[in-house]
Amino acid sequence: MLRLFTPRLVLRTPSPDDLSGYLAYRNELSGLATQMMAAVDADRALTFLDTQSSLGEDACGWRMFAVERREEPGIVGEVGVFSSAERPREGDLGWWLNPVHQKQGFATEAVQALIGWCFSGRDLHRVTAHCLRTNDASRRLMDRVGMRLESQSVESRWLGGRWHDELGYALLQREWAARRPDTAAL
Repeated sequence: MLRLFTPRLVLRTPSPDDLSGYLAYRNELSGLATQMMAAVDADRALTFLDTQSSLGEDACGWRMFAVERREEPGIVGEVGVFSSAERPREGDLGWWLNPVHQKQGFATEAVQALIGWCFSGRDLHRVTAHCLRTNDASRRLMDRVGMRLESQSVESRWLGGRWHDELGYALLQREWAARRPDTAAL
């Protein structure tokens, strides 16, 4: 089981036991309005969590980390990275946090840990992330963790019965290492 630690959080491999917490944030209406995904039913969610719980450490596809507060066990959100066999040194990041736990720096802390794992644990060369243009919180988060805006796509995502613009951000391993004195040897 993979585990990453930050001062306030534990990022870990999810399990089917996380179902109720997962559904609590994953199907929350305000989150669905800013995420690029639709609601999920309990059966599909359980299958997803079961699959995630048994992934090998270097598996391709979506790798989810359940986010928990250190002092209060229970999933409050997720961060993750998508990688493919065709582009093994690149990853596309994503995150989703229960609104109850937003605006406390948890998402930034979790994404920073995820980026560190991507670059030092998986030796990725580049990570990207995308959000709807209207998702100000994710845009600010990507700025805070040092990602730069690379693309703007007009009406590229169909969600909620209408087209949305998307923004794409990226960060290279060498850029990340240059910002962090403790990783200069990478």
